[in-house]
Amino acid sequence: MHLDQIDHLPAQLSTLHPDALRSVFPNPTLIRLAGTRPAPLFLSVLLHGNETTSLDVLKHLQRRYETAPLPRSLMIFVGNVWATERGVRHMPDQPDFNRIWASGDTPAHALARQVHAAAMAACPFASIDIHNNTGTNPVYGCINALRPADLHLASLFAPLGVYYLNPATTQSIAFSKLCPAITLECGRSGDVEGLMAAVELVETVMRLDRFPDRHPVSHALRLFETLGRVDVAADCSFCFGPGHAALQFDSDMEDLNFRLLPAGTCLARTSEARLPLTVRDEHGTDLTRDFLTVNAGQIRLRRDVTPAMITTNLLNIRQDCLCYLMVERDIPTGDPSV
Repeated sequence: MHLDQIDHLPAQLSTLHPDALRSVFPNPTLIRLAGTRPAPLFLSVLLHGNETTSLDVLKHLQRRYETAPLPRSLMIFVGNVWATERGVRHMPDQPDFNRIWASGDTPAHALARQVHAAAMAACPFASIDIHNNTGTNPVYGCINALRPADLHLASLFAPLGVYYLNPATTQSIAFSKLCPAITLECGRSGDVEGLMAAVELVETVMRLDRFPDRHPVSHALRLFETLGRVDVAADCSFCFGPGHAALQFDSDMEDLNFRLLPAGTCLARTSEARLPLTVRDEHGTDLTRDFLTVNAGQIRLRRDVTPAMITTNLLNIRQDCLCYLMVERDIPTGDPSV
């Protein structure tokens, strides 16, 4: 898997449709743009081919800085160009490009190692990975470290933030070991609110000289922590709304995102004797019995939780997961070095 490297944003980018991406970026591409502040802001775009807000951010940067100097150098990784061309999360013969940033022996993992090494050598100022949801979710930022700088990034992007360590193979977890890092969840592809929030964050970070060394005030950010990831058993059929599948969810499941659900809430109905959902933490520990119970065909919560990233897109659930379960937590206070 070849990594192209260039030092400009192609002129054709401004009118480029996602399905024509490979006419400009035939391969995954690392773009280095020189700016006034030398330590680069790393931007990760199109890791998922059906999440195109990041492409619109690149178009904004090209228009905005076509004749004006960049306030800060940029290092931009254009990821899964093949999936973008087809409008899918990833191709059937590929791993998920946001699950390749830890150990692995595929060509995609080797590509990720090459990009990570290039970024590490450049000493990035911060990393922003831009994504969309397939389900109905608010705009929010995800961080992987509770440092003042990472929390500041989250508070600059949106009033909602999520701290997660699962899955442990994402770009932002890998880059959080190099610099402050955030994943932007910009709502659905094409949503103007998410695009504007992403553009504003990139513009703001390019102009920062330094991050604050104190935690943001608590009212600037409502922070959740991910406790577990929910998967549907691979051999279990499922549907949303009326149907004949072994596992049935309500058709309006996406409305539960970022809503506190009390213990006892019914999440689904099943005709199977087993529990066809699993909940695992970042270490792969099975937490299913801590969170879910099944009785008389109804799957209910054992404890209060807030779900995020519920989607009714069947393919995305198979390729990724049903959702994540979270609890709200306090913003850290006191000595940030602890």
